[in-house]
Amino acid sequence: MFKRNISNPIYEELLKLKLISNKNLIEISQKTRDKNISVIQDKETKIIFLKKNIITKNYYNIQKNLIDKKTKLIKRGKTYVQLENKKIKTNSLNDDQRRLKMFKKFVIKKDILDFGCGWGEFLNICKASRSRSGVEIREIPYKYIKKKFKSINVQKNLNHFQSKFDVITMFHVLEHIPNQVKILKSIKSKLKKNGKIFIEVPHAEDFLISQINLEEYKKFTFWSEHLILHTFKSLRTILKAAGFKKIEISFYQRYGLSNHLGWFIKKKPGGHVFFKNLISKNSNRYYSNMLKKLQKTDTLIASAIC
Repeated sequence: MFKRNISNPIYEELLKLKLISNKNLIEISQKTRDKNISVIQDKETKIIFLKKNIITKNYYNIQKNLIDKKTKLIKRGKTYVQLENKKIKTNSLNDDQRRLKMFKKFVIKKDILDFGCGWGEFLNICKASRSRSGVEIREIPYKYIKKKFKSINVQKNLNHFQSKFDVITMFHVLEHIPNQVKILKSIKSKLKKNGKIFIEVPHAEDFLISQINLEEYKKFTFWSEHLILHTFKSLRTILKAAGFKKIEISFYQRYGLSNHLGWFIKKKPGGHVFFKNLISKNSNRYYSNMLKKLQKTDTLIASAIC
């Protein structure tokens, strides 16, 4: 049995929902990429979570997150990752355009809200929506949206919105939140009747973790801000506990074979850049489809109705 003294609130939530058992908990890493925080997994259910939560109320206001020059970095499609003793630069994916393509029919002429909207790029391209709103607690991105995108109503707190929405999105946000059922209930209260929520999260049964057990990848992907990596079952259970209905969850692979070759051969991120001319689009697509069939993708995408 894993030693107690677990201070991550998600631990208690998972126990309450019978998604983990103390007798099944094992330590799969002694640290995240940036902090000395143990990473724990239930060896039966495969759910991964951190031993402790360092996220305080003011954490995201204090964290500049390498964003003093962010306006230029967004244009260049670069992302910085803080490792234990260095920062590395990687090329971002065009997730905003991909998400718009996936969810376009749900946002046309609808009132939408992106919870944890970052720099507002997804909202900015949802031109066909009736209204566009966002919640962003980090000070610099919040001010950036206020200045750059006048048509987006951005607030730091969900409760500052008086109106309700047809669609609420959460793209790689839920894994940062310590009290998941509570916040999802709050979000549900801001949806209109039969309103939809779309959630995208990293997957605990990612192929490079669950099948390859690649240490370099684990050292890179485990992060002090990611309090939990969900499985299909845990994501469904959390949504159900928050009162959502008609829950549908799909497996999605963001990074293709070219990226994984970077991990297999060079043991580092960026394969989708330096192997992009070696691997065809069809090969990447075939590989991603294979991971979907195996249910070992790097991402889960959920939709549900309030």
